[in-house]
Amino acid sequence: MDRSRVVLVTGGNRGLGLEFCRQLAAAGDTVLLGSRDPAKGEAAQAGLGSDRVRVVPLDMTRTHTFADLVSFIDDEFGRLDVLINNAAVLNDLNIQPSDTEEVTLRLNFDVNFFGPYMLTQAMVPLLRQSDFPRVLSLATQVGSFAVITDPDSPLKDDISPAYQSSKIALNAMTALFAKELAPDGIAVNSACPSWVMTDMGHDDLPDYGDAVRPMSASEAVAKMMWLIDGGPDVPTGGF
Repeated sequence: MDRSRVVLVTGGNRGLGLEFCRQLAAAGDTVLLGSRDPAKGEAAQAGLGSDRVRVVPLDMTRTHTFADLVSFIDDEFGRLDVLINNAAVLNDLNIQPSDTEEVTLRLNFDVNFFGPYMLTQAMVPLLRQSDFPRVLSLATQVGSFAVITDPDSPLKDDISPAYQSSKIALNAMTALFAKELAPDGIAVNSACPSWVMTDMGHDDLPDYGDAVRPMSASEAVAKMMWLIDGGPDVPTGGF
């Protein structure tokens, strides 16, 4: 694999996004670390200590700014090889659907669905300039219709209506973009990183027993990397 790719990671200043930036830069990629707060992005970049990481301002709720980012990437590189839709919000844990406020629903959909959708759409022309373009969106098992309707699932009692609904929509987005972009050789997939010990995957979540164990961010990212590192035989449209 040619390690001279240009990779954009949303929410790259912490958690899984930061770990993606770390591993990709270490492997030789040019990484654009998207951060809603530029100061936090710069601090994250400094912590990585890699000149292969560049901070770009990226607020997933401000979709009208995506055109500026497209212009920047086009001017600097002429292509985008990998888009990682990592940024997400989870702020309705253990709230029932009938108690979920509209403002919570809208924030979750803005960050977890509308932002990734519009960013992916904006980046398609740049992805078409890549030899092996990839889109990876971070999803979740509790955002799978099959899982939340399975009475035998160890996750059946998890409840975060806005988050789960927005992530189900994200998976639908993945399937639809994958069908459209398959003729262009653009592999579009979603992946669940499992339960990861980050600010979002905190340790006050339920005890799932032996069915689900927490893992480190480095373990989770390493498990997903094949979806962006593989050649033309990488599947598309999967979760």
